[in-house]
Amino acid sequence: MAWQLHYTSAEAGPAGRAGFQFVAESPGLPPGLAGKVATYLSYKPPPTAPLAPTPAQVAELPVALAYGPLGELSVLTRCVYLGQDYSGRYGNFLGHAVVVDADELMGLRPVEFWQASLWSDAPAPPGTALPELADPLPGDRVDPESLAEWLASGGEAAYTRLGILLEAVGKALSQGHGRLVLVSADVEEIVRWIGVISYSLPWPVAARLPFLTYSADPGAAPQVIVGTTPDVWMPSDIDAAVIRLDEPPDPSARLGRFARTVADCWRRSDLAGIDAIGELGRSGGGGGRFEPETSAALLAFCRGDPSVTIEEQSAIARTLSGDLPEWLWHDLGERSGEMGFELASAARALAPADTAERCAARCAVLALRDHTLPPPAPPLRQETRESLRGEAAQVLAAAQDLEELAEAAGTAHAVGAPVAGTDAGTATRALVRHGSGDLERLLGRVPTELHEAVLAGAVLGLEESPAEIRDRMLTDGVCDLLESRDLSPVPLTGMAVVLSLVRRARISRIDATVKLIRLGVRVEGGMEQDRDAALLSVWDAAPGTAECTALVDRLGTAMSASPHLSDLPVRTFLAEGLEDPDVVRLAELVRGSVPGYPATDAEVVLLAASVEEAELPEDAASLLQRLGALEAEAQEDLLREAVALAARALARRDPRFRTEVVKELPEVDRARLSNAWLDGRRSRDEQAALLEVAIRLHLAGQTVPDLDAWARSELTSWSLFGSAESRFKRDGELAAGLREMAKGRRGRPWKREAR
Repeated sequence: MAWQLHYTSAEAGPAGRAGFQFVAESPGLPPGLAGKVATYLSYKPPPTAPLAPTPAQVAELPVALAYGPLGELSVLTRCVYLGQDYSGRYGNFLGHAVVVDADELMGLRPVEFWQASLWSDAPAPPGTALPELADPLPGDRVDPESLAEWLASGGEAAYTRLGILLEAVGKALSQGHGRLVLVSADVEEIVRWIGVISYSLPWPVAARLPFLTYSADPGAAPQVIVGTTPDVWMPSDIDAAVIRLDEPPDPSARLGRFARTVADCWRRSDLAGIDAIGELGRSGGGGGRFEPETSAALLAFCRGDPSVTIEEQSAIARTLSGDLPEWLWHDLGERSGEMGFELASAARALAPADTAERCAARCAVLALRDHTLPPPAPPLRQETRESLRGEAAQVLAAAQDLEELAEAAGTAHAVGAPVAGTDAGTATRALVRHGSGDLERLLGRVPTELHEAVLAGAVLGLEESPAEIRDRMLTDGVCDLLESRDLSPVPLTGMAVVLSLVRRARISRIDATVKLIRLGVRVEGGMEQDRDAALLSVWDAAPGTAECTALVDRLGTAMSASPHLSDLPVRTFLAEGLEDPDVVRLAELVRGSVPGYPATDAEVVLLAASVEEAELPEDAASLLQRLGALEAEAQEDLLREAVALAARALARRDPRFRTEVVKELPEVDRARLSNAWLDGRRSRDEQAALLEVAIRLHLAGQTVPDLDAWARSELTSWSLFGSAESRFKRDGELAAGLREMAKGRRGRPWKREAR
């Protein structure tokens, strides 16, 4: 039910007083309501209107149709000028008010009540009980179809003006302040523009839009849209957009999305599009505030308008609600491929299942492309996840470094996108080959299911990379991960891994050597030099006897695979000393296991060690001759040590035995043995023994030049001669030989420094 009230100047109203007052109203009007309605009831003619107009001139004066809120109710008022009141004074008017609730205006724009049949042109007699209106009927002069025709008749200028008006109203409604003043001598034109604006808004918004078709004081009018005539004065600081309808619109005016979109809908007579914006406005969020730009952007987005910006999408995301119409969710799903992450995430959370799944896929795609975005939960359907496979492959292939690759792989795992191991491995291989990033960090971050494929690709990339990149990439952590892999197909990488492991004592030198030798099976193109350098690095310090023995046991003939390995036995022999029994046992093992010069070196050790056990001089001489025969093949230092060992062994025999050994030797071997005896420091007993050997060789006519020269020089010492003379006095032959060698020397004493 709607209540009616008439307001005018009467000589005697229902209360018996004179003046402006409510003269008639509907029964049951709530107390105090009339006073609230009175604030909407005022009228002054335009300033240029005649002071005493004729009835015809009165009929030409503008009608003031107003609409506004009234607490939980709304009020429609229509004020018309009447001219003279009961006293003959001009300025009387009729204010007809209709108070309604929301149900009475459901689906209607208040401006539709322009020229409705319910309005009275004359006040009812004072005290009249006005009927309640069960179903207030609007007029038929303001409808969207006729308004669309009227706009079309105005050409492009009309749509330009509409855009400007909608921009002003949209800002006022969304910002909560500001007004629009329409200036025209024709109130019908103002009504049409209010009608077009009302139909451009969602019904709930239009139902809350206060307007006034005419006011003689627009600066003081509280409505959002106020009409006035050109002759009305307005203050310069009025808080409103003032539009003169008798002037052409500004074609350069900047318009927002809402104004542009709705004006275009009117231009194309697309009333369904306008209704869609209205439906979005009713369904959207925003805490009840009308968001015209967002509603228009949402419609434009659903229709495939590529000009919708990411900022507009964000605004849409913030105002989405679960009560959007089904068609909208369907259209949004169709456009999911153009969504930004924020809109896709919001739609996924609110949309029905099919659209939500599409938006989930879009979120996943965007997260794959931009690793700064938080990875969304995976789509629910397996087929949706499978559809992400190609995108994941492209993102992995486009990674610029290993850090980006790790992020891409991690995001793919988080969003449920399948990633082929071959794709991950290929991308890793290319980036590692060019040294793009931190390999150890990648391996620590890559999802478990891709770890093996990434590691395999990394190994191939390492092998193909320059040495400086490979050295940088192969950190100790990476080498630990590669320790258990078969690296024989990638020997350069394998060598670096082995060196890292042995340097940190993760594996023994023996195990490292075995690994390097196995890598050597496939070494080609000059890589043997790299492997030999690696072996030299491993065995920079000579092995002990036990370690070398274990190595020979493990490798056997493979010791000859590298000259550095072949040198290890002799290095051990020299480092440990040839008199060590373990060295002798090692030499026996080498001689039987390692071909080539290591076996020769081992033979040298064994020959030298055997001299100690020789029972007969000829046996010892034979061993020394065999030792001498190896001079060309044996390591020089080892041969010298071996001869010295043999010489020391023979030095422990009596001079007769030693003399016989010398006599059995060829000249070169005699010289080598005697020089070994002469080297180093000698005790008095050893000097005497050597002197006896020299004398016996002299007597036998088989002197050794260096030994003989030494003996003769030593005999210049009176003390040595006297000691020898005393020692040999019981052997006449030796004594005679002593005197013979000393003959001619005793007058020129000269002492050779002991060696």
